Amino acid sequence: MSTEKTGETTTAEATRPLPRLLTRANFAPLALVNLGVGLHAVIWYLASTAMPTAIGDVGGAEYLSWTGSLYLVTTILGGAVTAILKGRYGARDAMLGAGIVVVIGGAVQAVAPGIALILVGRAIQGLGEGVLIALSYVLTRELFDNRLVPRVFGTLAATWGGAVFLGPLIGGVLTELFSWRIAFVGSALLPLPMMALAWAILRERPQRSFHGRPPLLRVGLLAAGVIAIAAADRLGSAVAGVLAVAAGILAVAFALKLDRRSATHLITTVFPGLRHRVSWGLWILTLMPLAEAGVFVYTPYILQLERGLTPTWAGYFGAIHAVTWSLAAVAVAQARDTWHGRFILAGPALLALGLAIVAVTMASQPLILVGIGLALIGIGFGISHSFINQRLMAAAPDGQGDATATAIPTLECLGAAIGAALAGLAGNAAGLAGPLDTGVVAEGSLLVFGGGALFSLLAVLMAIGFLRSRQPAEAAVLA
Repeated sequence: MSTEKTGETTTAEATRPLPRLLTRANFAPLALVNLGVGLHAVIWYLASTAMPTAIGDVGGAEYLSWTGSLYLVTTILGGAVTAILKGRYGARDAMLGAGIVVVIGGAVQAVAPGIALILVGRAIQGLGEGVLIALSYVLTRELFDNRLVPRVFGTLAATWGGAVFLGPLIGGVLTELFSWRIAFVGSALLPLPMMALAWAILRERPQRSFHGRPPLLRVGLLAAGVIAIAAADRLGSAVAGVLAVAAGILAVAFALKLDRRSATHLITTVFPGLRHRVSWGLWILTLMPLAEAGVFVYTPYILQLERGLTPTWAGYFGAIHAVTWSLAAVAVAQARDTWHGRFILAGPALLALGLAIVAVTMASQPLILVGIGLALIGIGFGISHSFINQRLMAAAPDGQGDATATAIPTLECLGAAIGAALAGLAGNAAGLAGPLDTGVVAEGSLLVFGGGALFSLLAVLMAIGFLRSRQPAEAAVLA
């Protein structure tokens, strides 16, 4: 008989004293899920730091942007198939297999004689990392009392913020002291401690609840859609780019339609309709990364080329939102239930405000104002993210707990991919791809960051719907 948790906080659970998170029994599971999330960020930033040196050695500068795009695309695909992999092979074997895939991807990059194999290695690593981060969300739901989930997500946010700094540090030190190839060897070795923990913790958990055909058509459509979206800002014309985004979204929508009709599901079947509470929440988690994507695409770029910051300072200035996300998540992790809904609504509202401030200050206003805007962006994510995730998992449709949990990182990455493509199209239209001056940056910032603020307002509307659609069974304990 399965012992899988449903993720729902019952009235009986709510009346018991809140359990402690930092106990001996929770230490190893907490380390496992944090390693799964932290590895994704460390490997992303490690590779981003080492890649320019690698390109300088083996050539292929025109494909530099694809080293990030392919990683993101395959991360989405890995996350999408995680629920089925876990059902077929169990959490332990799925995590061990994904770890091996990450190791192989790092090794391929380390020995690559040219850009082609580097791109193959990045794609392989992204696939494995997509599974690992999605499994971390699933295991957060399974391994911890539901009342501890916001605090667990608070630790995940802190881990992510630390990894944003640790990744460039590891990549830079290994590249400067040894070589870029050693940096990729390092990325191949990083999953080993997590794999050892997975073997120790997960070996007794129930496994193999799914047998069926691999979802090749659905995954193929999803892959085609995400690749079309990722390539949109590289097609040379705004019209072609918009058509690519539209075609990509249609392909993803068709994949989701087929998925709803299948016996097994990549993503919970209630998405993207707005008839179930889970769908409202997943829309928030899709729209917020979509809105924020322009910050990753253009903030360091503008700060260096127009505001005159060094690459290091521009990178760390651009990471303000990651740091404030972590600090805010830790600060609110133990907030009373009555505050959770307020934080969920305030999160996308602060994101919209922060993006609006960045939109009007990036070109020429004091950098402290830009920093305030970036800080508000991070705080918006930090105060809302864990509570949205907790309520999503608690409201998962019967039999779709894993599909709901894996949908969270998958749709967040999909939103980020769409947002990056739209930001690139808007930035190119405003002239950000050419010589930068105050006028160009002012216009581009209004399009990129102001457009993001509008998407954030859509997320606010979704948050209102999410809170109003509370399930009766949850109302007594989550209000």
